[in-house]
Amino acid sequence: MLAIDLFSLQKHQDDYHQWPLSSLLYYRGKSLGILIPGYVIEQQFELKDYYLLLLSWDCPFEEGCEVIVLSKQLKVVGKYSFTPFLNSYVLSSIRETATNHFQLVFKTECFSLRIDYPKAHWFSRIIRVEKISTDVG
Repeated sequence: MLAIDLFSLQKHQDDYHQWPLSSLLYYRGKSLGILIPGYVIEQQFELKDYYLLLLSWDCPFEEGCEVIVLSKQLKVVGKYSFTPFLNSYVLSSIRETATNHFQLVFKTECFSLRIDYPKAHWFSRIIRVEKISTDVG
């Protein structure tokens, strides 16, 4: 898992409450023409077969986390949303526990994230998330 700085997001203007729910994704400064949820890329990684992006909404009260998997051809192949209903998913840390397996630690919860890309079967899911613990302290 290699930390990178190749992707960026569209900058929005005007009042925060009037921003659209998605932002254009850029690769090396060039628009990919892809709209993805979120306003800030918190972490981005290059792995053997894909790129992994972790985004936030930059909202201090109900912070969500978006997980985006992009193929090496720069196409979105998987998405997962940690929705903040009465919670806050501010990413504290991420670590790779095994090949394509990660541990995501948020303020109050911890999750296992598994990426199955390229897919072993046509009908299999790309992203699998499982709650590990609610005690991260």
